[in-house]
Amino acid sequence: MEKVLNVENPLGCERVGRLLARYAVPSIISLIINSLYNMVDQIFIGQGVGFLGNGATNIIAPIATMAIAVSTLFGDGLAAYFSLHLGQGKPEKAAKGVGNSLVFSGVVSILFTVLAFGFLQPLCLVFGATKNILPYALGYGRIIVIGFPFAIVATVINSAIRTDGSPKYAMFAMMIGAVINTVLDPVFIFVFHWGVEGAALATVFSQFIGFLCNVAYLFRFRNIRLQKESFFVEIRMVGRIASLGFASCFNNLTSTVIAMVSNNLLTKYGALSEFGPDIPITTFGLCMKVSMIAFSVGIGVASGSQPILGFNYGAKKYERVKQTFLLSAGTCTLITFAAWIVFQCFPLQLIRIFGTESELYERFAVQCFHVYLLLTFLNGVQMCAGVLFQAIGQPVKAAVVSLSKQLLFYVPAMLAASRILGLTGILWAGPIADALAFVLSGAFCIRELRKMDGMYQIKDDCAAGAEAVE
Repeated sequence: MEKVLNVENPLGCERVGRLLARYAVPSIISLIINSLYNMVDQIFIGQGVGFLGNGATNIIAPIATMAIAVSTLFGDGLAAYFSLHLGQGKPEKAAKGVGNSLVFSGVVSILFTVLAFGFLQPLCLVFGATKNILPYALGYGRIIVIGFPFAIVATVINSAIRTDGSPKYAMFAMMIGAVINTVLDPVFIFVFHWGVEGAALATVFSQFIGFLCNVAYLFRFRNIRLQKESFFVEIRMVGRIASLGFASCFNNLTSTVIAMVSNNLLTKYGALSEFGPDIPITTFGLCMKVSMIAFSVGIGVASGSQPILGFNYGAKKYERVKQTFLLSAGTCTLITFAAWIVFQCFPLQLIRIFGTESELYERFAVQCFHVYLLLTFLNGVQMCAGVLFQAIGQPVKAAVVSLSKQLLFYVPAMLAASRILGLTGILWAGPIADALAFVLSGAFCIRELRKMDGMYQIKDDCAAGAEAVE
């Protein structure tokens, strides 16, 4: 019976390139749309409020990243759990995983929202808010945190939708919210003059609509059927799902640590420079946001490979696992190289999307793009390496690979280089971390792919598989 499932499911026998395109394109669009939520806010805030308003969104961004960490803990973990059990011919276990993930993510998201709202001002100060930026950050953040439960649960469901074989629906559910946010932002900011609070309201309302679209899919899964028993919580199962999503979750959590360290260092050394404390923290944050739009394409390719990797590893088709990884890693490298060219050649044009400010502001922004993003073309391998180990059920290796750039290399490099070079040292820590993470990720992947060569695998031939069953 298991072989019949593997033969009939296109993940097990359709051409890898076609599968990757089918899953990656909607994933790319979904991730870009997700990045645009905050990006669109910053564009209209920059035009309607000014760079201090953009500085405020950069202070709230690490708090929002903590919410994203919760969603990836259960969302990415569920995607891996779902695809592995479908590959093994156990749809009832996959359905149980969906139900358990929804219940736990809902409870955790509500608790996180309450805590974030209650401790918002201390959090803003921890993440480097200056006295000029703090009022804007509080106004924006008090509204944004209300939307966290909708965003978190929607992301978890969206991961299951993609893995179930409906990436287009997953893309639509993400896109509808982003379109609404883009329409409401200028209305609330320029027509009603609600400032940063208006941008936050537009975001929360659009997240709620996206949440409803994702919930609607729960009644139309292709490969599983949710029943009342699916929502009875099994702690052991939740722990397994969380372990598979731990790498993605911890990767996002380390982003908040990096934001805390970098924001405070930027404020400290910026105050000692000609730029002052407000310009570095704002322009560096905008540089990060712009780069994330481009990297969303690469991350989308990596995420799109996850169901293919997980299913075929579970089905013991290791040659297809290798083909999928090599194709996705090569594609991601081409994407990050193209992004690198844009970052190095057009930094001023990119930063002016968010409004035209002083000569000092633009000078430091250009420096951010030229120095911090100097070796970003190396990031493609690391993106795919973390997904590979997550998909094949090796959460420890996934965590090490995913966290290597930020936690193992970037933070120490930033602390050391800033002592020597001051404000510029914070920027040079970026390419140092990129180079070291590339070497580590490549070594891990080469070793794992070679190990697959010696493992027993089911022949990758659908017709042969059907004959074997008969």
